[in-house]
Amino acid sequence: MVMPAGSRNVYDPRQSRKAEFIQDRLQVLDRLTVESTDLLDVLGQTLHQLTALTAPIHSRATALTNAQQNIAVAKQAVDHLLEHLETSRRVQSVLEAGPGKDLDGFLDALSQLEHSNVFLQQHGSLAAVSQALAHSQQVFNRALEQCDADFRATLAASSRGHAPTTAWLRSNLDADLAVGSPAEATLDLIPSSVLPKLRRMVEIMLEAGYEIAQQGYIQLRDKVLHQALQELGIDSHHPVAAAAVALMGSEVLEKHISGWTTELRAVTLLLVSEQQLAHSIWPSSVSQEVFARLASPHLVNVVQAGRTIVEATRMPDKVFSLLSMHKHLQASLPVLQDLLRGAQGNTDRLLGDLSALLRLISNAAASLFGAYEEGVARDSNKVLPMDGTIHPLTAQVLSYMKRLLSYENAADVMYRSSSGSQVHSEQPDPQDIFPGPPMRTTGSGEAKSALSAGVARLLMQLLDNLEVKSRAYKNDAIAALFLMNNVHYVQWSVENTPAALKLLGEEWLERHKDAVEDWGAKYHDITWMPLVNMLKADPPGDISRVKV
Repeated sequence: MVMPAGSRNVYDPRQSRKAEFIQDRLQVLDRLTVESTDLLDVLGQTLHQLTALTAPIHSRATALTNAQQNIAVAKQAVDHLLEHLETSRRVQSVLEAGPGKDLDGFLDALSQLEHSNVFLQQHGSLAAVSQALAHSQQVFNRALEQCDADFRATLAASSRGHAPTTAWLRSNLDADLAVGSPAEATLDLIPSSVLPKLRRMVEIMLEAGYEIAQQGYIQLRDKVLHQALQELGIDSHHPVAAAAVALMGSEVLEKHISGWTTELRAVTLLLVSEQQLAHSIWPSSVSQEVFARLASPHLVNVVQAGRTIVEATRMPDKVFSLLSMHKHLQASLPVLQDLLRGAQGNTDRLLGDLSALLRLISNAAASLFGAYEEGVARDSNKVLPMDGTIHPLTAQVLSYMKRLLSYENAADVMYRSSSGSQVHSEQPDPQDIFPGPPMRTTGSGEAKSALSAGVARLLMQLLDNLEVKSRAYKNDAIAALFLMNNVHYVQWSVENTPAALKLLGEEWLERHKDAVEDWGAKYHDITWMPLVNMLKADPPGDISRVKV
């Protein structure tokens, strides 16, 4: 390569010094790197030795820390256990004083003791716990007994001035609870100011599983119910035996039946208020059960007494008492079903027994009416009025008919089938005791038609029997007069009894008016026709020979 003219290697001192400086620094950096590496190796070895020396100390410190934490936890558990062990002694004086002086303090102490008992039971394996738990449980049980005693005393004292009076009961016995609201016939059985105290005591006792409180409440309220019924002349604790009812005379039995209807209405009326009280004191989870346990014995008495009456009532004229019983039971049954709805236990069976009693009464009424028809047809009384006037059987049957038709429920009771599903009952089938009509209707109109046929059949049996009786007259004129008078009385009674006329109709009435005219015509023919014929005939020559 040809160098350009004038170019040559020129020495530059500044560049040389800079290169030397850089080289020196690189050597120094290299030396420092080597020294740092050696120093790091030494430090690593020293750190390793230090770690080896401090490892036991760290392990010991960790163990001490864990031990300290364990000691703190153990101390806290011991303190907690000691606190529960001492709870019974700490609250014993408050609990022994009873709830009367300081209810809030008593209930708070009882709650603390119950909480401690639960804790001690969970740690029952500890030797120191068993004795303390026994003492705590003993104090707790005594406190519950005192709480229950004060609950009963408070309930009894507050009930005295608010018990149902005889005047209130009698004024509300006829209240139509099935139509009107039951609240209209309720009574505040204890002051409202006492309810909060009773509710708090009940809550504590239920939480403790003290079920004796429920039994005490039921006994006290049952006593109040019994006293209220006694003021009405009803002894619900000593029902009349079936044998005694079967031996009762007509008037005594009528009074006994009236007492049963009064008991039914009074029990229904009182239970409306009792349910309100039970719901005011007891929590919803148990209030209905407590009320059902209170109500059941009284309703069982009503069912048993009702069945005894029906099974002992075999006289046909007692059909009216049965109609009255059916009316009151039918009015009370929906109320009782509503009161006992949702209750556990035997309430379904009890409601089934009440429904079965209703059907039994219905069948018995129909059976007695049928027996009365047969009795009228078979009446063999041969005593006849000498002058051909109204026979006693006629008056009796028409009186029976008028009284029967005065009951608006007669048709439905005797001829209409029960609507709705039947609740299970352990009582015998009513059809097995009183067969009743062979076919029951489903509608009210059909039931009235069946009653119409029954009444028409009854009157036909009466008239047929009277016609047979008339043959005992030796004088045909008196026999015709007898039938004319009796048929006319039947026709006149139906015509002047709106219910009977509506039931039998104008056609029946006109037909029997014709019968009256026919018997009247026969009477005239027998009595007056010979004389009329004699007057029409030519007189004989010798007037003395005319026979009158």
